[in-house]
Amino acid sequence: MNKPKLKAYEYHAVFCCGNKCVESGERTLFNHLRNRLMVLGMDTVRVNRAGCLGVCEGGPIMVVYPGGYWYCGLDAAAIDRIIENHFRHGEAVEELLFHKGGERFGGDRRG
Repeated sequence: MNKPKLKAYEYHAVFCCGNKCVESGERTLFNHLRNRLMVLGMDTVRVNRAGCLGVCEGGPIMVVYPGGYWYCGLDAAAIDRIIENHFRHGEAVEELLFHKGGERFGGDRRG
């Protein structure tokens, strides 16, 4: 069997496209991220949309891998900060995070 080939990426950004996130402008932000990355020549970031990620408050929501960095409350300025800090310099934008890998931000550990 011929297996598909995939370009190596440094980061994989996944946008929630559940109803709440779509209502909050997910599509516009998804396009903003893709366009900014293209303009900046940052082809080491893969960007995809997913069905509902199960977090229906604080949207739009985006998860960045590796590491499982869950960002919430996104707007164009937040996307630009994530591009600059996380994708260019490898530093998460802590104030936009609500979950990272095995850690939680601003909540308890019960689910």
